[in-house]
Amino acid sequence: MLGPPSVNSAGGPVHNGYVLRNINKHREIVGAWLEKGPDTMSSSDTDFARMNIQELKSALQLHMKYVKRQRGGDRLNLSHKNVESLRFDKIDLTDAELVGLHAANASFRDACLTRANLFGADLTGVDFANANLTRADLRGARFARANLEGADLTDSDLREGQIMRQSEEGELSYVDNGDGEARFDNANLRHSNLEKVRMGRAMGSGTDLFQANLKGARLAGCDFTGADLSGAVLDGADLTDANLARANLRGADMMGVVLDGACLEGVDLTAARFNRSEIMAAKSVEGAVMPRTAEDLGISVDVLMAEHKDWMMSGGAKGEQAVFKGVDLTGFAHPGIALSAAEFSDAILTYANFEHSFFSMANFTGAMLAQSNFSNVDLRGAKFQVANLTNASLVAADLSAMPIAGGGGRTWPTNLRGAVLVGADLTHADISECDFSGAVLRGADLTSTEVKGANFEGADFTDTTIDGIDFGTCQMDGVLGMATPPSPVPTAKKPSSGKGPATAAAVRKPSAPRSAVG
Repeated sequence: MLGPPSVNSAGGPVHNGYVLRNINKHREIVGAWLEKGPDTMSSSDTDFARMNIQELKSALQLHMKYVKRQRGGDRLNLSHKNVESLRFDKIDLTDAELVGLHAANASFRDACLTRANLFGADLTGVDFANANLTRADLRGARFARANLEGADLTDSDLREGQIMRQSEEGELSYVDNGDGEARFDNANLRHSNLEKVRMGRAMGSGTDLFQANLKGARLAGCDFTGADLSGAVLDGADLTDANLARANLRGADMMGVVLDGACLEGVDLTAARFNRSEIMAAKSVEGAVMPRTAEDLGISVDVLMAEHKDWMMSGGAKGEQAVFKGVDLTGFAHPGIALSAAEFSDAILTYANFEHSFFSMANFTGAMLAQSNFSNVDLRGAKFQVANLTNASLVAADLSAMPIAGGGGRTWPTNLRGAVLVGADLTHADISECDFSGAVLRGADLTSTEVKGANFEGADFTDTTIDGIDFGTCQMDGVLGMATPPSPVPTAKKPSSGKGPATAAAVRKPSAPRSAVG
């Protein structure tokens, strides 16, 4: 069994013949895993030959005993081994030594890699969907085209890191050409948890970070050129000197973010929440798309709402529809207002108060609605697709389907597909036949909520209060965070809405790895 790391004369911890130090930002030879001696790696290791499956299974069995603290257990050590295209789904790899692992196109779906050491590993194309990588050492790892959707990387280390070899004469040389940045080019990190991660100088050009949690992350010097950070949480993140050119930050939460010296050229900040003084600290914001202000409407808000009332009462013959698309209306307080069918897509309505109002068939697609108050509001048939309703109050709100006038009993369901409702209060709300597919309901409260016929396919219920809720008539395929999700309802038995039987969305499964470890 492996014991705790020892310490070498240079003061760095020693793990299996390697010395760990830090790399400074000037790329001096001061931080690396250092191979000691000419015989540290065998010829088979050097050639990265595929590991014998039976040996791997035996090693995994010993590791299971190690994790459970059973007699005869031994911590898994696959440093510099080749496990490309093998499957490790749902396996507990806590504390495993995986330095320099060659795991391209392998699968670690739902696996536990807490505190695992993946320093300098090649993880190109690896499937880490919903994996637990909390506090893992990922310095210098390569994640190009990897899938980390829903993965938890809280407190993991994604800074620079390089593996070096030391000859008998004491000369140092880099392994893998000395490329030490953690690379995430074109990787999928949608819905991943990266809270408080350290990613200094990581390369993430074109990375998909849609609705990822980067709260308090240390991202100084990172390259997110062209990355999708729409709906991401960046509160308190350090993006000093980061490159965000042409990044999509639509609907991102950026309060308290540090942007000193950052490049924001061509970024899209539509519906994003931020302090303008923090944005102005960036090195360049040339070409950035900023939220509109109320002054940009060319008409006062009160007059526009009055015009909307005439528009509704006359069936469109008089007045005009209220269109607040992309407008920053933070703190908008109009309880009891009637704005059915109004246009609020991409608007910023943080801290807005609409209690006891009427917004049936209104469009809030992509809107920033964090901490807004929709208590006792008529929201039937409204659109909230990919809207941010973090900590919003929807107490006793009516989000049931809207009857279509003259439609022979047909209805128009309220749409919250892909919406973020983290910590939202939906107690006593009516969400019958509402579409929550792909929505994030982490920590939300659904106490005494009416859910008949609602669609929750792929929704995240982690830490959601659902005591006493009967999901028997709901679509629940692929839900996350439920220990025992209810059996899916046969679509032919869905309550009739005049639109014909609903069908579950087809899911394209990724190609399976060639070999399996089980």
